[in-house]
This record gives sequence, structure tokens and C-alpha cells, in this order.
Amino acid sequence: MKKRKSVLSILLVFLISTLMTACSSSMSAPNSQTKTGDKKVGKNEKITLTVWDPYTEPDSGIIMDTIIKNYEKDNPNVSIKRNSMKNEDIRNTIKPALTSNKGPDLFMYDSGPGYLGVLAKSGLALDLTKYDQQYRWSSNFPKWVNDLVTINGKRFGIGNEIELIGVYYNKQIFNDLGVEVPKTYEEFLQICEKAKAKGLIPLSFDDKEQWPAFHLESVFYTAVAGKQKIEKVLNKEEGFDQPVFANALDTFQKLIKNGYTSKSPLSVSYDDGNKELFSGKAAMRITGTWLASGAIEQMKDNVGFFLLPSVKPNLPLSAPGGIGSAMVISSKTKYPEEAAKFLNYMFNKESAKVWYEHSKIAPVKIDPDALNIPALSKDIIKMANSPAGLSYNIDVLMPQKVNDVTKNIMQQLIAGKVTGKVVVKEKQRALDEEIKAGNY
Repeated sequence: MKKRKSVLSILLVFLISTLMTACSSSMSAPNSQTKTGDKKVGKNEKITLTVWDPYTEPDSGIIMDTIIKNYEKDNPNVSIKRNSMKNEDIRNTIKPALTSNKGPDLFMYDSGPGYLGVLAKSGLALDLTKYDQQYRWSSNFPKWVNDLVTINGKRFGIGNEIELIGVYYNKQIFNDLGVEVPKTYEEFLQICEKAKAKGLIPLSFDDKEQWPAFHLESVFYTAVAGKQKIEKVLNKEEGFDQPVFANALDTFQKLIKNGYTSKSPLSVSYDDGNKELFSGKAAMRITGTWLASGAIEQMKDNVGFFLLPSVKPNLPLSAPGGIGSAMVISSKTKYPEEAAKFLNYMFNKESAKVWYEHSKIAPVKIDPDALNIPALSKDIIKMANSPAGLSYNIDVLMPQKVNDVTKNIMQQLIAGKVTGKVVVKEKQRALDEEIKAGNY
């Protein structure tokens, strides 16, 4: 998911040139680009739509492959060509590709103001408001999902999947320790202490790739400061640089200091962190619902999931969440009507079953008990649809420069070199600069 700077520049040059060439079959040459909406497609005219998505793993790629196969069967004049790459690569290549008129027709992209907001402002994302009215998206999807892809009153995408971050746990280990799912943060700490006393890793945690700490940051901001406080910062009414957010990070850091996490988490990879949970070395692991299918495959019915209890008892139980990304249509596509039709198909009732059956939560309401899916998946879906609502997964809402500052300073926090106060001060400084530059 995240980039490694030592080879990034070389990879990006290669990636941009390769992908632009691959996508050229559905896009015009730079100097002969047909204006959006000018192209009228005959009923039997053969067309190709290109799609960029971050589903590089087989268990997620099968979702797109299945939906595309079904759509092409129902629409034989349309061919859908997928290009899959890591999310970080899409972030770094989509804007130059679209600017040069050689980008995809549709693509998955972060919905935050520092991402989709920038593309919408620069005219690179297609305004989907009229298609919203045509297909009734605002009525069919949850309001909060619609809000995340609405900019200045106009719609620029559809949230492709709902994600939340919580705690996976080994049911057998909990049984052996004589504990149950914690209802309070104190009970959570007691489980950590009991697991440590048994020679287990209480909480598997890694940050070698630097992005996992983003999720722990959001989890502890939610558990200590609360959703409403985070919301005020996101709305630019307040800043991160205040004691409650610093205290949240100090609370997280204390888990590391007390020996409740993996040893040397800065040298542990995300995959190795998962293995600690899967193999029974770790009692718990905090990460997102994207791990559900892998956890079920490795642990069968021995894996459960709960939301981290609020550190402050007065805060309602909640979890950072949002949409994994948004499905967006390029403003440069020659086929806006056909692209919008496919976009609508991706999230109809039948396609929603494909998402759900592969442990992805589409923004389409379906009774999970009516689906042939594992118990863990049903539990997660019910949590995602909880009336309490979700808090915020902050990194997908922040500009990239803010994330770059945050991931570096968070590693210093994990190493015990700085306090939460230093982290929030640096984060807010970077955000202020991006706000001033018009990037948020």
C-alpha cells in the first residue's frame, strides 16, 4: 500500500508510461481528445472502458473480475479493461495521467478533500450530479457515504466499500485466558496483562511500512477524544494540536512501553504482524475489515472482532471508518454515459452480493443473515451499520504532505523518542500549510 522512496521515482516513471500506453485504446490522443459528452455510442458499437483499481490481491481482485464478467455478458458491446496497482501508485500517477488525457475512464481514489477534492477542483473528475438523479444514488446509499463524495453540492463518485478498524482476537486464547470481549478499556488492558503473563503477544502491532500507525492514531483519537472532536478538526473549527489528542497518542504509546505489543514494531512488516495473529502467537490485532477474508481463511471460526472500548467512559462506542475509496469517472472519458451505467451496475443489488460474499461491505443495505457468508463477516457488517455510526479514518482525509509528516513523526513516537504533544503539533503545522496552499 505504501511507497518505498528508494525506488519510487524509477517505478513511477515506468508505471506511468506503461499504464498510459495500456489505457490509450479507450482514450483519445492528447491533441484530439473528444470532449466529454460529445461522443454518441450506437447500440451495437463496440467500446472499451478502462478501470484502475487497487485490488492487487486475488481475494479482492475476484470482486472486480466477477462484476466485469457479469456486466460484459449483459452488455456485449462493452469491454472493460482492468489495470490493478497498489493504492499508493494510483495516488501518485492518476493526476499526471488524467492531465495528459491518457488516464482511465473510471478509477478508485481516496475520497478526502486532499485527494478527490483536488481532482474535482481541477476539473479532472466528472461531475456525476445528473447521473445521481438518473440512478437515484443519493436515495440508495447512506447519507454519510454520499457526503464523502459530495463537493460544493456536486457528486463526484460512489463510495466503493465501507471499512472500519477494530480488534481481531483469537477465540481459543481468550477462552484459555478465561476472558471475554472487553466492555471497558480497563478490561482490555487486563486481557493484555494476562496474555503477556502467558508469554503471548497481547497485541500484534507493526509499522515497518509506516501506514499501520495511521490506523492506531485514528483508533485512539476516537477512543480518547471522540468522533465529534475529530469532526471539528476536519471542519477546520479546531486543530489537532491540543491536549486531548496528545493524550490519545500517549495512551497508545503506553501499550508499547508496557510490553503489550509486538517487539520492535518498527521492524515488523504488516504481513508478519498478521502471521502473529494467524499462528496463535498474538491474542489480538488492531487493523481494518480488509483483513477479514484472510483471517477467516487462516483461522476459520477461531477469529472474532470487536470495537476497542472508549478510554473515556462518557464517549459512545465507535470505530474509525469510512469508505475505502471512491469510484470516480474521468472528466476526459469519451463515454460518460456508458461509464456511469457501469458505475451504477457495480453497486446494484446483485453486484452488492458479490462484494459481501468476498468480505467487502458495499454501500448497499442487505440483510447479512440472508447471505451465505461466515459469522465474522456478518458481525462486521452489523457493526458497520450500527446506529452509533462510524468515526473517521483520518489518513484518507488528509493531504499527502500531512500524511508524510505524520507517518515519520509517529515512528518517533513508537520508538519512544517524542511524546504525543510533539506529534500533534507537527501534524497541525503541516495541515495549516496545506490549508494555506489550497490543498485542503
